[in-house]
Amino acid sequence: MKTTSILKAGAAPLALSLALVASPALAQVSDGPLQPEDETANADGTPSEGATIVVTGSRIARPNIEAASPVTVVSAEQVQLTGTTTVENLLNELPQVIPGNTRVSNNAGGENFSTIDLRGLGAGRTLILLDGERLPASTTTGVTDVSQIPTGLIERVEVVTGGASAVYGSDAIAGVVNFILKDDFEGVELTAQSGISEDGTGFNYNFSGLVGGNFADNRGNISVYGSYTKRGGVGQGRYDYSRVSGAIYLPIDDATGQYGIPYVADDPSDVRNTPGFTQAVASSGGSATPPWGVIDNNAANPFQNLGTLLPGNFGAGNTDTNCDGVAGGAYNTGALSFNDAGELTPRNGSGLCSIPLRSIGSSRYNFAPDNYLITPYDRLTITANGHYEFTDSTRLKFYTSYTNANQEVSLAPTPATQIVVPADSPLIPADLQVALASRPDPDAPFIINRRFTETGPRLGYFTTDAKNVRAILEHDLSDNWAVNLVGSFGRIDNKSRNEGNIRNSALAQGLSGCPTGSAPGCVAVDIFGPNTLTPAMLSFVALTTTDTETFEQVRVASNLTGSLFELPGGPLGIAIGAEYRKDTGSTFVDDAKRTGDIIGFNAQNDISGSINVKEVYGEIRAPILSLITLGAGARYSDYSSVGGLFNWKAEAEFTPTDWIKVRGSFNKAARAPNVFELFQNGNQGFPSYTDPCNASSTSRDEAFCIAQGVPASVIDTFSQNNQQVQAFAFGNPNLSEEKAETYTAGVVLTPGYLFGGRVTLTADYYHIKLENRVAAQGAQFFLSQCYTQQVASACARITRDPGTGQVTAVNTTVVNSEDGNDFITAGIDGGLDVTYNAFGGQLYLSDVLTYVDKYSINGTNFTDTTSPGFGGVIPKWANTATVGWRNDTITGQVRYVWKKGAKQNYPGAFLDGLYPYDLNDPDFASLYDQFPDRIPDLHLVNLSLRWQAAENFEFTAIVDNLLDKTPPQTTTGIFEQSNTNISFYDRYALGRTYTFQARVKF
Repeated sequence: MKTTSILKAGAAPLALSLALVASPALAQVSDGPLQPEDETANADGTPSEGATIVVTGSRIARPNIEAASPVTVVSAEQVQLTGTTTVENLLNELPQVIPGNTRVSNNAGGENFSTIDLRGLGAGRTLILLDGERLPASTTTGVTDVSQIPTGLIERVEVVTGGASAVYGSDAIAGVVNFILKDDFEGVELTAQSGISEDGTGFNYNFSGLVGGNFADNRGNISVYGSYTKRGGVGQGRYDYSRVSGAIYLPIDDATGQYGIPYVADDPSDVRNTPGFTQAVASSGGSATPPWGVIDNNAANPFQNLGTLLPGNFGAGNTDTNCDGVAGGAYNTGALSFNDAGELTPRNGSGLCSIPLRSIGSSRYNFAPDNYLITPYDRLTITANGHYEFTDSTRLKFYTSYTNANQEVSLAPTPATQIVVPADSPLIPADLQVALASRPDPDAPFIINRRFTETGPRLGYFTTDAKNVRAILEHDLSDNWAVNLVGSFGRIDNKSRNEGNIRNSALAQGLSGCPTGSAPGCVAVDIFGPNTLTPAMLSFVALTTTDTETFEQVRVASNLTGSLFELPGGPLGIAIGAEYRKDTGSTFVDDAKRTGDIIGFNAQNDISGSINVKEVYGEIRAPILSLITLGAGARYSDYSSVGGLFNWKAEAEFTPTDWIKVRGSFNKAARAPNVFELFQNGNQGFPSYTDPCNASSTSRDEAFCIAQGVPASVIDTFSQNNQQVQAFAFGNPNLSEEKAETYTAGVVLTPGYLFGGRVTLTADYYHIKLENRVAAQGAQFFLSQCYTQQVASACARITRDPGTGQVTAVNTTVVNSEDGNDFITAGIDGGLDVTYNAFGGQLYLSDVLTYVDKYSINGTNFTDTTSPGFGGVIPKWANTATVGWRNDTITGQVRYVWKKGAKQNYPGAFLDGLYPYDLNDPDFASLYDQFPDRIPDLHLVNLSLRWQAAENFEFTAIVDNLLDKTPPQTTTGIFEQSNTNISFYDRYALGRTYTFQARVKF
């Protein structure tokens, strides 16, 4: 079989680039210098020195010791030694990667699959390739589900961080991740794997099989792969750190008023008793919408003298109003709730009363146990790939795959706020009737907030069917020139079923006693106290919805590569090509979501749209001298949405000696908006907000607030009555492209065999600037624009209740960031790769390090903080190190992942709620400096041992989180999930875990 074709070599890595373990996994180990088995590839799939390959980031073949851009390589051996069944778990250990959606993403906004986010720019700015060709997106948002990658087929993974749009297209601003598959397999390989935590949670297993062989006198090869993976779910109630939705307490020095460091309390015993300090409740635990119901004191509920009117409920002898265990005096309040017996009681919205199901703030609901810590997941993957040589110069490659994936999410039962109840609702209990009659207008409707635990948790079931077909026809025109034609089609069908919702119209009819015209089956509904809904009531109001989404990509491309003539340093390489793509996406939501007749999951609207693009590109690589190589590339794209885009790059390499290379690159890139950003059609959300018309706001314009709908009669005391506002998000067909500049500069040291070992050292500086950024502007943005800058178009997006002046809805949209509001990230990547012959085998060390100097959004540097704009925690330092030893029989390694902890950056809504400062007050920013606490460093240690028990059988044992670390409770984690920064501490989630794998080959 011919093996020297430029195109046939496929995409392959720079072997000396820093890999997690770049050293070869040899079939044999000798006492002399380590040698690969053949001239083109090492046993672990990385190419040997001297091979002519194509490095990810370029389409021009070159010797594998040369590349102008840094490339990180993950070998198939590392996939096996880490027990990887979903590739994001392994790649998220790379310091250049900020975790995207993972196994802990229980509330991912409908995108319930796995993503890769390079540099924290967002998963939609990282391009996913399979064998050097792009994979279609998995949703209209433009991101790709990497869980569809057939893990057992992976030969290696190459990661290029930095712009690659000139080579691959506009959505490679952050870089590319290229999954390269085995393409010439012969034999049978069967693998079984299972894992579980030391606590007995998180059981998972995987079965896979690979069958391949040659045909037609070895001119062709075909491989068929099948895999089934299942992961059990783990609830937040299983672990101490996550089982109670905690509160944040703030110690305040009674003498000086100085703030101490906030801390988490999820039990009354956690609250500190420090003399001379007041322990203030900075953020109450749990939810203010409990299953026992809350009737707030507001203009619609002005209750009077309840201690006298209802002594059985509010009398001095039986009312413990401060939860100290001692009955207090009569409690006269307009804020009411119900006890577990369904009796009307005062509401205690904070404090330390610990009641089953109730969080640390007694009348607040502990929603944590209903949420998943680890989401259940199963996946079936079937692939077939192969190639056939028609002649020595013409061949066909093909790849086809089908993936069916199912994931479940679980949220706390449906919370319903601002439920309007008629005063004559037929099932109002007697004590509440007395309270309602005490109002100035006894016949007025009233408002109650209540959680519908009778429906059980809100469950989301997400099913994905992904189909991909690709064919590549290759032809060698001569020894130096080759051409190919690529055709591919991908289709993703996503289906979601949401259970545990409440139908809004049915609830209103049931509370009104089923008036004429009510839906069939209507019954009166009782929501006054916990567990009051009968099966008949539940049957009438409960709602299950079903949504579908489809995304298709058609792609045709052609590439011509070769060399024109010899230069002093080698051949002048060139690649030119053309490409056409069409992306079509649609989302069809349930009628109840479309009409807004739903409580539980958010309302949505249908989305439909398509984008097509025609592209041409060219790339050259010119070794003008033996010491200097220059490169350049350009791509012109004509998008149906934004018109023409031009991406280009320039590269240079300087090699003063055979072991020192200095390299640098500059990329000018642009990204066109995707289908979702253009055509989103009013999806409902409930973001936190601060009303600029609040009486506490020192910068409000009272006259303008009145003109915008706040009644003059309440302007002096006006205050928003909810911390969240209903928002409807819309796309923007007038979006323009994002623009990015990326430059890198670095050095590669390859002294060869140093002190008896093979050593490689790299260091690269990177800088990425993103302008005209496409971003969703939230409700607070438009509220500020309206009431601070009096922008008429922003004011038109805001709806207020004409009676109360409360904001009832804000229409938000996707916009391009304004001039000066850029995103900039910069830092240094470095690494060390060493192999030695030692102890009758091979000793290897690999280390990859990233230092983030800047992660700036709109002028604010979020480096070393916990809540930046795009991703999760952005650690200033991150490092992944692997040390191992191998011989013919045994491979053992220790893998250490360290990420520097970060300063806790509190959301503005939290600070504004805690202190009487306006968001525009210059003193407000200084409050950040009063919280010097940090989340702890991540120290993840994993141990792997592989035993080649026989020629055709091997066994692998893996201990993940060897030190049995537990996620720390963090105050900023309260605003996320599980009382911790869970995406940062993902691998701590279950404590120490064990994985066992057996593999047999025929």
